[in-house]
Amino acid sequence: MLSTQAQSITNRLGSAIDGKLVRTNISTPLGSVVAVADDAALYLLEFENRVALTGELRRLERDFGLIGSGRNTVLERLVSQLGDYFAGESADFQIPTIQRGTMFEETVWQVLKRIPPGQTRSYGEIAELLGHPEKSREVGRANGANRNSLVVPCHRVIGADGSLVGYGGGLWRKKWLLDHERRYAWASFEHR
Repeated sequence: MLSTQAQSITNRLGSAIDGKLVRTNISTPLGSVVAVADDAALYLLEFENRVALTGELRRLERDFGLIGSGRNTVLERLVSQLGDYFAGESADFQIPTIQRGTMFEETVWQVLKRIPPGQTRSYGEIAELLGHPEKSREVGRANGANRNSLVVPCHRVIGADGSLVGYGGGLWRKKWLLDHERRYAWASFEHR
């Protein structure tokens, strides 16, 4: 069942377009996000004011064709799960994603999905986990190339000294997201 906020957002999405990439804007407590998906997976979830967004949308259109407006089952599930996330009910995003990158980038993105809500990892810790302790900068670049924020939680990656660094959505959002997850991790998110 959709939360009231999620249902309200779903009602504004428009009609479905089967088999094609569909774009919609979703309101969140941190501002509007742009979501692009087909009937099978999420291709992009970014804050609307992210500088790189225009280029990311152009690359998607170059690779997959024109992006329509509307909704589909993936976007409806995303709206519901974002509603649950921001309500502190669940951080368990069950949305398939598609991102093209190097093998290293794709491996980093998989590691990001395994960082529990309310916890963080440094770029160096991720590089070590991957068996390449010398590649913390490459981890940083892969983290920055992630196009599915929140679902692939790049906001959970911090500097070696614990500082909040490198978030395309803005450091104030990164801080808010981490505080939000820490506030709810002990009760709701622990069942992830």
